[in-house]
Amino acid sequence: MGPRAKGVIVRDTSARPAIPPQAPNAFLSLEFLDDFDVADCALDDQLEQLHRQYAAASRAVSRARFEEELLEGRDDIHPHVLAQSKRQRAAVETRCARLMRAIDALEERLGDN
Repeated sequence: MGPRAKGVIVRDTSARPAIPPQAPNAFLSLEFLDDFDVADCALDDQLEQLHRQYAAASRAVSRARFEEELLEGRDDIHPHVLAQSKRQRAAVETRCARLMRAIDALEERLGDN
């Protein structure tokens, strides 16, 4: 094996700070700062997608409630159909609540940055 080459590490700290504001006591190489920017952008995209899914789920809740009210007002509906409608409404309400919790958690995480 040949002799090992020794290199010099050069850091240009004038362009960007080496330590992001969320971790003032940690050392972070400049090469990872772009990764933080990409990660924040990905979180923003994910938050936007969750908001779209929540809007769709909210519309589904409204539709399910309306359909359930229509079915309850009819006399010719089998009880099984009404029970299925209630289960569907409960399922979309649960999905809506889970999406809201995910949105809140992600917004909190983005707020910490």
